[in-house]
Amino acid sequence: MSIQAIVAGAHEPVTRVNDRTVDRYFYAGMAWFLVLVTVVGFAPRSLAVLDGTTPSPPLVVHMHAFVMLSWTVLMALQASLSLANRMDLHRRLGMLSLVVGPAVLVVLTLVTVSRQLNAAGTPAAPLVNNILFLQLRAILLFPTFFIWALATRQRDPQMHKRMVLLATLMLIDAAIARMSWLPFNTFPLDYLAVHVYLLLLPVPALVFDFIRLGHVHRAWLWGYGLTLPWVIAAEFIWNSPWWLAFGPTLVGA
Repeated sequence: MSIQAIVAGAHEPVTRVNDRTVDRYFYAGMAWFLVLVTVVGFAPRSLAVLDGTTPSPPLVVHMHAFVMLSWTVLMALQASLSLANRMDLHRRLGMLSLVVGPAVLVVLTLVTVSRQLNAAGTPAAPLVNNILFLQLRAILLFPTFFIWALATRQRDPQMHKRMVLLATLMLIDAAIARMSWLPFNTFPLDYLAVHVYLLLLPVPALVFDFIRLGHVHRAWLWGYGLTLPWVIAAEFIWNSPWWLAFGPTLVGA
């Protein structure tokens, strides 16, 4: 074997490790960025509740907020453990997702039904009915991506981590909607800008994957493919007399 071959062989594993480290740095950053989006979106209202400026919401809303924040923080901690190459702790902490993930779905369903029942016959009903469509999207797509992430955690880690991010994205558009300072965000009049911002959030990951892999990972294609129909439909549903009449019947309101 030539000296050149020995040197090349010695450097090859290091290159792969460095590539993997860069990948983990990026996706850990993406995970914590989604935590930041969640905090920035919900912090003003949460602080207003704490100082008494805004009336305290029902208990189910507090449960919803706690579980949603728990999910996003758990996701970011998992990405950080992967970055630190503590896969032993990553796997142990990952067991919590088997509790937190279903809890997300339960509280999301509970808060959806509760809001519909409380808003029925009030001036807030049209807006709550519009939001119902978005909540149905989350109720269906969050578990889809979550289960997909669980199914691929061992045989396809690259798919796994992207599916976790997609599951989280299905939950944070409400945080974006509360950022009234964002350009073109006219919520509650419409939801188009919120959806555009939501679809833009994964774009850095698409660009990163394209640079690193030479193509966009198929996880993102599935993610956009399953989400875009809901985005388009929301534009037709929003303030539609048909939906405002039919939507509440889905939850018995």
